[in-house]
Amino acid sequence: MQEVNYRLSKFTKKGVSLITAKEPAASRPIVDIAPLSQVTVPLLSASGDSLRSAVKINQTVLQGDLLGLAEPGAGYPVYAPVSGLLVGFREIQHPLLGNVSCAVLNCTIAGSKYNKQDQRSVDKSADYIKLAQTMGIIDELDGMPLAKKLAQWKKINSVCLVADASEQEPYSSSAWSVLNESTAEVEKGLELISLAIQASSRHIAVMQPKANYKKLKSLIKNTDLLQVSGKYPAKLVSGAKNICRVGVQACLALYHAVEYNRPPCNVVVTVTGDAVTNAQNVRVPIGTLVDDVLHFCRLSPRPEYVIIGDAMTGNTINRTDIPIVPGITCIIALKACPRSSVHPCIGCGRCVSACHAGLLPYEIMRRLDNMQYERLASLLAEECDGCGACSYVCPSGLDVAAKVIEAKDAHGNIFLKWGNGDDI
Repeated sequence: MQEVNYRLSKFTKKGVSLITAKEPAASRPIVDIAPLSQVTVPLLSASGDSLRSAVKINQTVLQGDLLGLAEPGAGYPVYAPVSGLLVGFREIQHPLLGNVSCAVLNCTIAGSKYNKQDQRSVDKSADYIKLAQTMGIIDELDGMPLAKKLAQWKKINSVCLVADASEQEPYSSSAWSVLNESTAEVEKGLELISLAIQASSRHIAVMQPKANYKKLKSLIKNTDLLQVSGKYPAKLVSGAKNICRVGVQACLALYHAVEYNRPPCNVVVTVTGDAVTNAQNVRVPIGTLVDDVLHFCRLSPRPEYVIIGDAMTGNTINRTDIPIVPGITCIIALKACPRSSVHPCIGCGRCVSACHAGLLPYEIMRRLDNMQYERLASLLAEECDGCGACSYVCPSGLDVAAKVIEAKDAHGNIFLKWGNGDDI
């Protein structure tokens, strides 16, 4: 029998029930962060390539001016998120971007180059994929360039396009807040994406109380609104194939690019946790430091544990002087580490029951730890989507998901790192 048959997908319960912790942030309107003294903008293309600065030190830029240039005909540019003075460059180690050079802007210049009244009719023949690339739009769901995703989706027949505002993890409510505040604009942005890829159907997915759902349904005119239910991670569209997910902030950014010729300069972030006094959704310029966002929402006491991203799939950070970039939609500040003490795997099989992909997480982890690399490929770790359910249910406190993702990223090829002989 091949090991692939051990997946037991027909017998698993699939998913976990999560306790929601979205309030009070979810019920509060989006607020703009107080004026900043400085922002630190990574000069990194959405494709991962370093950019060259389009601005010299001590030069003034306006919000929306070109800040970082890619090589001609390639990459994705970066625009100034605020008006200010370029005072220098800084190398940082970003948990999501790695080592990256950043432009440091002093926010001492008032004003913006945007004219909000400069609206024009939508050109349905326009190349929205090219526009998404030119504007450097990033999909907040996964930090991927929107243009790259759309180019891939355009090659798929019968795409089921979904603007995913379901926010199934416990804390984040930024997508709901953006959708609630800019319902018509998000829907129009989704329509533009649908036109660009010739989608067969388009939907907006939410996971909301009945009253919120009914209110939203009355505002959405030409798109199917889906109420998502079930255990985490729940399926967005039952029975559908070729589901392509896009974030609501990316939809809004494309709408602004078409209507106002405006690149994305801000992101909306949920700031919450038991160390945050004023939990809320905050609109911040790209490049705002996590520390500035936390202080704006007030801390009590200083958090011992800070996560960028939600509780199930986020990243713990050791320092808060790192900039917000598209793809960070939630910051959680906690008084203490919520995880229990770590013990060896007891083989209980809870991770198998929780895995909605029907994998054997504990077996992948065991073979990785025992260096049985040649037997990993048959366990299909590449089908893991990193939902974190296996870690959530582990009674031994093990980060099972991290091990499965490590095996997934290796693509079945893991090599031992031998020394150079000098260590003997």
